[in-house]
Amino acid sequence: MKKILITGCSGLVGVHLVKETLQRGDYVIGVDIKKSDDLPESKYFKFLNLDLMNEENVKSLFEEEKPDAVFNCFGVKGSPMRAKQQPVDFLYPSFKINTEIIHQCAKNNVWLVFLSSVGVYAPAETFYEDDVWSTLPSENDWFPSWSKRMGELLLGAYKKQYSYKKFTILRPANIFGEYDDFSGNGTVIASTIKKVYEAKDGDKIVAWGDGTPQRDFVYAKDVAFAIIESYKRRIQDVVNVGSGESITIQSMIETIIEISGKKLTIEWDKTKPNGDRHRKMSTHRQNGHALLPRHSFKEGLRLTYEYYLRHYGENPLNINLEEFFEKGFYVGKVKEFIREDEWQKHQEFCQKIFEYSAKSEKDFAYRYEYRVPMEIEDEEIKNYKRNLYTQEEIEERKRFIEEMDWDVVQHWWELQSKSGEWIPVLDYFREKIQRFIFKLYPILKEWNIRNEDTITIYKNGDFIEPHVDGENPTRCCVILIYLTPEKDYIDGGGKLIVQDKGYYDEVVPVDVNFAILDFSKNNPNHAVEAVKNDFVRFTYINFVNTGEFFINDYVNGKQRDRTFKPDNDTTYGVELKNNFEENSKII
Repeated sequence: MKKILITGCSGLVGVHLVKETLQRGDYVIGVDIKKSDDLPESKYFKFLNLDLMNEENVKSLFEEEKPDAVFNCFGVKGSPMRAKQQPVDFLYPSFKINTEIIHQCAKNNVWLVFLSSVGVYAPAETFYEDDVWSTLPSENDWFPSWSKRMGELLLGAYKKQYSYKKFTILRPANIFGEYDDFSGNGTVIASTIKKVYEAKDGDKIVAWGDGTPQRDFVYAKDVAFAIIESYKRRIQDVVNVGSGESITIQSMIETIIEISGKKLTIEWDKTKPNGDRHRKMSTHRQNGHALLPRHSFKEGLRLTYEYYLRHYGENPLNINLEEFFEKGFYVGKVKEFIREDEWQKHQEFCQKIFEYSAKSEKDFAYRYEYRVPMEIEDEEIKNYKRNLYTQEEIEERKRFIEEMDWDVVQHWWELQSKSGEWIPVLDYFREKIQRFIFKLYPILKEWNIRNEDTITIYKNGDFIEPHVDGENPTRCCVILIYLTPEKDYIDGGGKLIVQDKGYYDEVVPVDVNFAILDFSKNNPNHAVEAVKNDFVRFTYINFVNTGEFFINDYVNGKQRDRTFKPDNDTTYGVELKNNFEENSKII
């Protein structure tokens, strides 16, 4: 296990980087002036609220934490207009912080991944890594560009004077993603998402320029991947991180509108500047290092827009929260959170479930449970097998219960396989419930939500008797989304019956309905009446819990080695000269 220091850990790339580095099995120290709510809580993550403008803070950080590597994602946020009007706000902190971080990495022989910027390039059709120092940056990025160029130049100086080579310089294209500034002062994509969300069908949204400038956009999680891989493989190079695809501003806005499902038009304000006409990264070197993006532009946009809906959008449910927590349940219509333009895709996923379950019966097990009388002490009988896989096992269970004259509690089919073709199905439903679940339970975060979800099938006679669930302090709720087409239901039974605290409701299990049972403040009594008349009741069910940030401690079936192993490898760099401290006192 390595100890990784991540600066700018609350930022657009930083949050992804913290999560992905933890998942890789390393210990992370994250530094920023503010802690993002999106950062996870974990025993392998330490957040430090430090002002890195104070060089003593940086020096102490290296002395006390002794990191094996530094992922320097520090950057000053702001629009191009702010950069022109307040250039010192970009240059001064960047020069101070990057200088001291680079100095400490070189002094301590620590590997550094330095996150530079597309802004270092001069205007050109395509940006090639080796062209930077023979040109000057664009007037549109003049000040921010030098805040990154000087960091690159300083690394070259340490390499020349002290043979410090343990670094990668990455130059990402225009970054976008979930953890952007959506206040309207962030990147062009973040600002556009906000405008599109706030617009109503038929509205016009105003955009600067004429929409023809071309940009190379890269999703923040793909930048985080490139950083991690650069350190993992000790890439000693300057590498672009882009898509290599030119996307016009107009095309970008139109794609966001399409993802939103709204009908909007764009009004171009040609009195405002376009910026540089072209920005496209050469990905030849990036491809050679196997650092190409894993997400398409549209997929990255969709993930970002969905994040905005979850965290900044209104609750799509027609729900009164006070009434919900008083009753302990909510019964609603699926189209409250599935838009009209998404309905066909939703039905396609339902159809996949019907098809997969028909061809892969082995993926399901039968839950057949009975009530054991209190006087029974036989542990084998009390701890009976819950999941049955063959008809012979089911018949044997049935005969046993009849012989003992015991009560059957419940039985139905339940998906056991959570791999292969079932992964995108479950991911689809998880994504859709996240549109409202964070609004219902603020305690839930992106990093601590636990989805215990599955697909259930009830056939003739399958049921659950009236009951309350056992105590579970981490459970927030249970969500049930019914999947069987409404046209197939003709007195088929299988209704969810909720009756508690004087409230009563019945839910017909067809694809227009869903229900939420609250367990954070309640434990509602509920049951499923027996299915009849050959109706087949398909349900997506999710037991939503809270928990620590999940880190898989097993790799290829073996437990991770969680002992610290300092990075003393000098294969990719040489020891600095003995007189480093003496010669560098001027810094």
